[in-house]
Amino acid sequence: MLPRSQRLSVQQFDFVMEKGRAYHSTLFLLRVKKVGSSTRVSATVPNKVAKKATDRNYLRRKMYESIRLIYGNIVAGQHIIVFAKSAAVTASFEQLNKEMCSIFVKAGLLM
Repeated sequence: MLPRSQRLSVQQFDFVMEKGRAYHSTLFLLRVKKVGSSTRVSATVPNKVAKKATDRNYLRRKMYESIRLIYGNIVAGQHIIVFAKSAAVTASFEQLNKEMCSIFVKAGLLM
C-alpha cells in the first residue's frame, strides 16, 4: 500500500478527472495530468466492477501494491488515477503487475 503522502487528495483527484489524459488497457483505465509538484497516484475500483466492498477493497490493495513496486521508476511531477475494469477482478496478481507496467509504459510514465 502506498503511504498517504504519495496518494491524491480529493481536489487533486477532481482536477485530474477534469483535465487529465486517458489511456486504456484490458484491465485498467489510466488518467494522467502533468503537474509541477511530486508524483501522486490513486487507485479506484468502481461499484460497477465489484459489487461487494470487500472485493473492491481487495482489488484496490492489490493495485496499490503493484503501483508501489514501480513507484520509484515513475517520471516525476505526474498525478495519476488508475481505474480497474471488470476483467481485473479475476486476474492474478502477476497479470495485474504485468498490465500495470505495460499501461504505465504506454502512457510514457516509466523511466
